[in-house]
Amino acid sequence: MTASRSNMTKKVEVTRDGLLIDGRPTPLLGGQLHYFRYPRAEWRDQLRKARAGGLNTIDTVIPWNLHEPRPGEYDFAGEADLAHYLDLCAELGLYAIVRPGPYICAEWENGGFPAWLTAQPGLELRVDNPLYMGQLGRWFDALLPILAARQITRGGPVILCQIENEHWASGRYGHDDHQRTLARAAIERGIDVPQYTCMGPMDDWAELRNGWSGIAEKLVQTRAAWPDNPMIVSELWSGWFDNWGASRHTHKTAAKLDMTLHQLAAVGASGWSHWMWAGGTNFGYWGGRTVGGDTVHMTTSYDYDAPVTEYGGLTAKFFVARRHHMFMSTIGAQMASVLAGAGAGGPKVIAPAAVAGRGEAGSAPYRSARAGSGAPAEWADFTATYLQNPSLEGQTHQVYHARPAAHLAIEVEAASIKPIFANLPLGATADDLPPIVLEYHTSRVLGFWRRAAGDTLVLYGGAGEVGQLQLRVESAELRVDSDLPANSQLSTLNSQLHLRYWIAERPTAVRLRAGERALTIVLLTTERAERWWPLADGFVCGPDLVLDKETSGQGGHESVQIERRGVAPFYRIADDGAVAPLAIGPAPAPAGQPIGPLIWRRHALAEARAADGWLPIERPRALEELGCDLGYGWYRAAIELAEDRLTTIAAPWLSDRARLLVDGADAGWLGVHPLGPRATLPIALTAGRHELRLLADNLGRFNYGSNTGERKGLLDTLYWGGRQTDLTAGWVALWQEAVFAGEAIARARPGFVRADAAGVSLANFAFQGPSVWLLREFEAQAGMAYIIQLTGDRNPGALFVNGTAVARFSRHHGGGYIKVDISQLVRPGANALSLNIQNYAGVAWQATLLEYDPAAAIDAAWSFRAGVSPEEGDGDQRMGDGDQGMGDRADTPTPTSHPPPPNSPPSGPAFYRATFSYDAAAHGAGPFSLVLPGLGKGQIWLNGHNLGRYWSVGPQERYKLPAAWLREANELLILDEQGGDPRGVAILPDALGANQLVPLPELL
Repeated sequence: MTASRSNMTKKVEVTRDGLLIDGRPTPLLGGQLHYFRYPRAEWRDQLRKARAGGLNTIDTVIPWNLHEPRPGEYDFAGEADLAHYLDLCAELGLYAIVRPGPYICAEWENGGFPAWLTAQPGLELRVDNPLYMGQLGRWFDALLPILAARQITRGGPVILCQIENEHWASGRYGHDDHQRTLARAAIERGIDVPQYTCMGPMDDWAELRNGWSGIAEKLVQTRAAWPDNPMIVSELWSGWFDNWGASRHTHKTAAKLDMTLHQLAAVGASGWSHWMWAGGTNFGYWGGRTVGGDTVHMTTSYDYDAPVTEYGGLTAKFFVARRHHMFMSTIGAQMASVLAGAGAGGPKVIAPAAVAGRGEAGSAPYRSARAGSGAPAEWADFTATYLQNPSLEGQTHQVYHARPAAHLAIEVEAASIKPIFANLPLGATADDLPPIVLEYHTSRVLGFWRRAAGDTLVLYGGAGEVGQLQLRVESAELRVDSDLPANSQLSTLNSQLHLRYWIAERPTAVRLRAGERALTIVLLTTERAERWWPLADGFVCGPDLVLDKETSGQGGHESVQIERRGVAPFYRIADDGAVAPLAIGPAPAPAGQPIGPLIWRRHALAEARAADGWLPIERPRALEELGCDLGYGWYRAAIELAEDRLTTIAAPWLSDRARLLVDGADAGWLGVHPLGPRATLPIALTAGRHELRLLADNLGRFNYGSNTGERKGLLDTLYWGGRQTDLTAGWVALWQEAVFAGEAIARARPGFVRADAAGVSLANFAFQGPSVWLLREFEAQAGMAYIIQLTGDRNPGALFVNGTAVARFSRHHGGGYIKVDISQLVRPGANALSLNIQNYAGVAWQATLLEYDPAAAIDAAWSFRAGVSPEEGDGDQRMGDGDQGMGDRADTPTPTSHPPPPNSPPSGPAFYRATFSYDAAAHGAGPFSLVLPGLGKGQIWLNGHNLGRYWSVGPQERYKLPAAWLREANELLILDEQGGDPRGVAILPDALGANQLVPLPELL
């Protein structure tokens, strides 16, 4: 281990009141930041920003499939250097939570399981299966010593270790012994920090909660069920992932995050970890697939609408979260345990009444509580009232405190929660210093900082907000220690001080003294409060970011960097309360030269024409069974026809997609698409010899629920003929008396019932209720095979064919994706389908039926070849600069290593290669992204680094191009499965993510 948080070993405990580190209450202020979703060169910058955002802990899952790509072959180098990542956390003063799984979810390929593992016959995941446990033990032997050596008990940063992950979401309810087996395995390999579960509670270990809406109430329910359980959120879903073909998930606003964090604080939560703090990128083929439908495949961007963007930019959520983190780290840790044990009480609150034509009615407080009998003596009179205003206009609540007696009119901003405290003790006090109590206030409290030169209490609100506060000091007289600012009025009476003020754009500092104890009250606007930065000898207010150059943070002013962007002007607030602006010079002109031009050459795919390098196979098998765990694989079928064929070709078991080449010509795609699956393609062949090649694409294996471990590629042979029918429309719906009939409905024939609704489309069925039955018939022929495929809702339910259940599904089992062969249940003529959905909420479904002749399998000589590569040579076509129109085309193709088949068109899958120069001085330091107009779907490589897949079905438009992977001379290689046009491809800077750091300037 190269670095540690401390040379002294420490002890960490998980108690009812939260984390104790060396006996000291420590709020968990964590965030998921996955090392493998960022280039190694970006780790330090991301971790420093996390620390600047108020995090004290970095949380990361550990993907088994990344670190053991082949059995017994381990990779802990480069972007997989977990040890270095944890050492860097320690160096920067951050704790770490490790989640070794082995199941991690994380929207990651196969939930973190290696595909070679899940392909093994007889292996059962997430239970004490001997085959599984044998492989798992070997993996833990390689991984856990790395973690054990970096535990806080051995001078490292690791404070917690998760047991598996969301085990009950696996559909393996009642297999908690497996979690105990994993916990024991970790202990046997040296893990001695506390372990915990989430979505899999057991005796002996803490159960932390995951969630978003209603998460505070879930903590309260957990405490009621298990009184000794800590109130910690292990995953606070501050954003959400994107998937191909769906809208961007940017619904969780910064205002909602603000309200959610207030709710957590109100119920006494002792910490949380943001999923995600910074999302990053699913480079390579690592984006997974999750429940909810056939096309819920992760985009390459894993930005997650997080506080820090994929490119390192700071969003509004960063500043909101940082504001809460400052409160928790200065006041909230002790307050959390008091609130967790508090009872009903607090001041009387009168919410505003509705006045016709003037305003909406107010709401009761989210929580109003008084310290319980178990609170420390100094907190005995403490009350907390979380006023809430869900409306879209500000409201004024009347608050009546009994002790001290005070009537306060408190303004609550629109769509917000405002915490108001009474008799709040400020800071632990030494024997020779009098304690200070905040008796009441009307603005929000940001935090309280103890310094040798004096204490600082910061409150904030909207610009122009009028407010007041009252302090009490035991056994000492309060007095003003400096000139009073113009926007404040102060009165003192012995040990009490009352301050009236209005919040100005410029920070206001009021310097007081209680005996020998100095106190500065600072008043800020909300925007400046989010940009309040403690330094070693004062504070800076205004910049978006302040970082220490020295990792220890003790290097003095010359070691501090500030971001030029922020709320200007910037100010220094000294420990003695002096406020002075900072001298920020003009920003330098940005490096404005665009990267390029990009001159493209087209290359055919070597595998599309190559005659050698193929592995003979008896019939198609899954990609992972053929040693092709990730990315693309080729299936080749050589056929001999005695006569012409004008028919279709059917691929009943293809996962996920494939591009079909017939004698070298592109014939289209098969498989999944956001608009629906395609299982057949028309084909016209003359008598004689032909060759079919399928470029199979694995879009990512399920990362969640019972479908984890799915097979990819062409799982069965191809068939002549075949017909795909859309069954989405034409259903009848029953929901009244049918609710009581239950599964008796499964045998009902739709033509013999009086429907509550007829002619129903699953894609447009406006119904909401506890249970609905949907019935439909289809015609079948003797001797044909039938496969039904449904995607849609994630609620519980079942599908029946002629009264027999063929699939039962729920959120964690099946998860809204059903594909099943129903041939054995189908009879010639009319057949009945019955679909039951419980707690239906109008989510769109889609249903298709594939009919084919199982005796019409293509008679072919099959072979397989893994991967994709461009043909050797300079390419068969030169394409012009994307900024200069169409450019020049070569009159004749450049010779390639294999002659093209006769009449081969230039369309279809192709590689495009461009070289370009990069100079940071001329082009800037980035970050950069690619835009790909004119291209359809494929993969991107930069200097040999796989940047990930792209697909022009939305919502992703830009693809990260890490500056750390750029060189003076660069090669960009793009595979487009559709043979699109790359001339519009451009490299663009990301302005938000570009750091504009300068040394801490002098005072004006």
